[in-house]
Amino acid sequence: MDNNQLGPTDNITSPTLEALCYDLDMFINELTGDTPSHNNSDIAPLNLEVNVNGYRTSSDYNPDAQYEDESPGYSPVLENYTRFSEIAVKVVDNDATEDIEVNSLNKITPSATTLSPPMSPSFLRINRNNSLPVSNTSTGDDYVFTTRSSSINRTTSTSSGKSIVPLNHPSSPKIFSSPASPLVFEISTIPESDGGDFFSISLLSVLATQFIEEVINLNDRRRIFCTAEYPLSFNGEEAMEIIQSIIPGESKEKIQLDIIRGFMRADPPLIKPIAYSEKSISKNKFYNSPTEVYTLLEECLNEEALPHSVYTPLTPCYSISCLPGQPNCYSPLCPNKYVNQSPKSLERQHTISVSIASSTSHDTSTSRAWSASASKALLQSMSDDEIKRQEAIHELIYTEEDYVRDLRLLDEVFAQVLLTAQCIEEDRREEFCSKVFNNYLEILQIHTDLCDDLKAHQAQCASNNGMIDQMGHIFLRYVTRFMEPYLKYGPHVVLAEYEAKLEAERNILFQNFIKSQESKAECRRLAFRHFIILPVTRLQRYSLLLGAIHKKTPETNPDKENLNQCINIIKSVASKMDEGTVKTKNTLRVYEVNSRIRFKPGEPHDLELLQPGRYLYLEGDFTRKSHMVVETVELHLFLFDNYLLMTKQKKSPTNENDVEYVVSKRPIPLELLQVQEINESSSPFGASYPLLIQHLGRQGGDFLIYAENAAIRTKWKDQILEAKAAMDLANIDKYVFGIKLLSNTAFKISNTQNYGRVTCTVPFVGTTGIRMLAVGTQQGVWMGIEGDTNTISPVLTISEVNQIAVLEDHHILLVLSDKTLYAYALDSLLSKDSRAATAEKNHQKVVQHVSYFHAGICNNRTLVIAMKKSGVNSTFKVFEPVCGDLRDAKSSKFFTKSGLFGRMPSWFKSTLEFYIGTEAYSMHFLKARVVVVCSRGFEIINLDALHMNRNLPDPKNPDFAFVHQRPNIQPLGMFRCKENYLLCYDAFAFMVNIHGAFVANSPLIEWKGTPQSVAFYNPYVIGFDSRFIEVRHVQTGELIQVLAGENMRCLQFMQTALAPVIHGCMAQPGKPDYQSVFQLMGTFEPPI
Repeated sequence: MDNNQLGPTDNITSPTLEALCYDLDMFINELTGDTPSHNNSDIAPLNLEVNVNGYRTSSDYNPDAQYEDESPGYSPVLENYTRFSEIAVKVVDNDATEDIEVNSLNKITPSATTLSPPMSPSFLRINRNNSLPVSNTSTGDDYVFTTRSSSINRTTSTSSGKSIVPLNHPSSPKIFSSPASPLVFEISTIPESDGGDFFSISLLSVLATQFIEEVINLNDRRRIFCTAEYPLSFNGEEAMEIIQSIIPGESKEKIQLDIIRGFMRADPPLIKPIAYSEKSISKNKFYNSPTEVYTLLEECLNEEALPHSVYTPLTPCYSISCLPGQPNCYSPLCPNKYVNQSPKSLERQHTISVSIASSTSHDTSTSRAWSASASKALLQSMSDDEIKRQEAIHELIYTEEDYVRDLRLLDEVFAQVLLTAQCIEEDRREEFCSKVFNNYLEILQIHTDLCDDLKAHQAQCASNNGMIDQMGHIFLRYVTRFMEPYLKYGPHVVLAEYEAKLEAERNILFQNFIKSQESKAECRRLAFRHFIILPVTRLQRYSLLLGAIHKKTPETNPDKENLNQCINIIKSVASKMDEGTVKTKNTLRVYEVNSRIRFKPGEPHDLELLQPGRYLYLEGDFTRKSHMVVETVELHLFLFDNYLLMTKQKKSPTNENDVEYVVSKRPIPLELLQVQEINESSSPFGASYPLLIQHLGRQGGDFLIYAENAAIRTKWKDQILEAKAAMDLANIDKYVFGIKLLSNTAFKISNTQNYGRVTCTVPFVGTTGIRMLAVGTQQGVWMGIEGDTNTISPVLTISEVNQIAVLEDHHILLVLSDKTLYAYALDSLLSKDSRAATAEKNHQKVVQHVSYFHAGICNNRTLVIAMKKSGVNSTFKVFEPVCGDLRDAKSSKFFTKSGLFGRMPSWFKSTLEFYIGTEAYSMHFLKARVVVVCSRGFEIINLDALHMNRNLPDPKNPDFAFVHQRPNIQPLGMFRCKENYLLCYDAFAFMVNIHGAFVANSPLIEWKGTPQSVAFYNPYVIGFDSRFIEVRHVQTGELIQVLAGENMRCLQFMQTALAPVIHGCMAQPGKPDYQSVFQLMGTFEPPI
């Protein structure tokens, strides 16, 4: 042929180059639609115009664009492909082909403009209606993708012009391809989604999707120490195993590492190390290690945030003439070349490609290894275990340096700067820093000294033989100092994080300050949280670091025991720190609840939840029926160590992911809380498990709530009782009164045995000098030894006994029965011989039509004052005993009847009579005055000068407007309190001075309950409500103690030379038919 008529490829003599040129020409023709005439319609080229999954198509191609990364093993066609028809007019010569540089993907982003790699042009989709042989494994409408052979080995049918490849050649040897190759012995069917999405294992998004599924399945099957905090966590070894299971066939470890590090370096990253993986955080690198733990980022689990790119070592060869195992492929990193190569050859080939992981992050872990600085001769002279031991010792030392460095950064970059920063107000800046940073300086000092000693010892050993024989003795000196500072810092970390988070939410200046400090180069892009929790994570790592050294230390080395002691001490510190952390997490929950509590308008309460030591015992859901029993109300209850709170849970109006707790009922103080189980009941809605919550006091009530099941109800009841018991134990030094039982079985009220309601008591000294007790009931008078229930017996049968009193100097018992005041000789009642007859003989009536009386000593005189009601007035008659001591023989005449009517001489004489023009309730004696408690308040009566009487409080004094403006309040008692007087009402109590003026600096004591009577035991005032007794300090108004019970009442209050006597009565717990008589005994030292 004439040379002038040669074609563009006619002068090419190499068969390989001829095949390449022909294949390129065919590919260009297929893409441009200019297929040769011999192509059959049954062989359809792939449509590259389709926009697959939102990736850019050929129309987005910029032919002038430069590739960011160029390195061997990367094909630009796979990253930014275009229709070859747009550049087909350009001359493709050998020089241009050689100038094309290949690069491996470096930067991974999920941008919508990132291109999905096209299928290799060697793959054609073949319709099922063609004449080619079909594999038995293919069914339905699937397409078979086949590699078109090159011009070197292509067999062409002369009749059809079709390119024929046998699908199952029995004489062919087995073909093994790279993991991503579509050919494995037979030509496999490539999966294709319904939408035509291209599927390839080399796509990072495909790998990421399957990796996410495997991690989720992994966490469903097993749990590790951090699963609760990081539910999508996995360690390095598990990640490698997952990638190995995803990639078909066997892949090199380097490929697996590249893929996972690609996930970590993506923008945004798919995975990150957890807070406890110190090595991975500091190096910003993934490690194939069981001790390094990572987690998936939840915000990156959706399809849009997945990393989208191509990992070229897993792609099929882009040469259209390349088959697995075929030599002479012109691609320098053809994956099909790896099939029959040795592992060493494969390793050399693979090291040419560039890792997905960014090269900008330099890892210095290798350079810091001990073996990198040790001499070759030294390494050869050592055993493998000793080398590993030295590496472990070296790792402990250099990580200790890192630890101290980061603690100094916490000090210099954050703590010290924040102390002078203006982002927080000056008056609370120091307190805030104390809450956030706590005692980090103590820890910094300990570890600075430890690090210095370790480095000095390391340098000394390096100057000798380069080996560290022992180091446990150094560590042991410092580890014994860990307990106190770590127990103070570790448990507090959760609260420190909460304080910082709360401040950042409220204070944009503080938020900007933290961001500014985090952006500093020395912080290495680590978050502020990393530095705060560092001591906690470091302490937990010590056991692993020291354990690695201990494992490789020979038994004969003295360091073995030292290391063992260090590990045990650190585990003990970590265990106690974990226990403390449980408590502080509870405190954190208390703080969170406190920030979410909302009160109804006009009903604010100070729950004191931010006080140190506050504790949340339990929280849970209950239901309560409405007052019409028409609907149920959902309640969320909180049991704190000071209140029970009933709330309704609602969505927060400011944050849809948050909730608020709206207080439904008044918070119930624990001391005013009572709980009872009610028998299960059935309703149309199913079985119910009611629990009765009782809020004692004037503002309380009874609330019947329903638990979901019996176990929950029992748990709540037990927890409430436990909380109350813990409160009592914590306040045992604060409690000032104890209950001494005087009788708990003698007085029963039932149908078979009824001794009547106990109404009054009085103590006295019997004939033998023994302390005795007289008890008045509706059926008579009982007497016995004080405190001995078995000795109490009836001595006088008389109905409706309301009051009794004893005049000990005269040995007279006064009894008010059915509005008649009687006087009895005390000794005649104590005598067991003919007691009834003697008692009938030795008594007399004092006065009739009496509402109440009072007996005692006033102004050094023994007086008995009886009150008669006359219309709206109250008339008082004053009596004095004239009989002397009835035990004295000289007083025997008072038992002898004489005169015309045969009467005994009167034991009393009336000395005075006075009245007040209002209703009187009671009276008691001051030192020289009589106090009459009446509807106007307190009338002060001077028996020697009745015209000098005065009324308290003064109705004309505006300071007492709060008293006179309060309707339906009833005065109860008036007591001398040092230089002032305490005026007690059933709603409150307050102080006045000796002139009757309001004491402004004294507290207004507002009763929790509604007392029917009061008593005074300096410095405490005691109010008797029907369901509890409350004790208040008169100087502060503080509620000191609550004694709960049923049907509680005061039976006797009297001042004595030694101490006040306070008797009470209540229904016996568990036996409501019995009445328990008790005495309040002071457990404190009375003030002088």
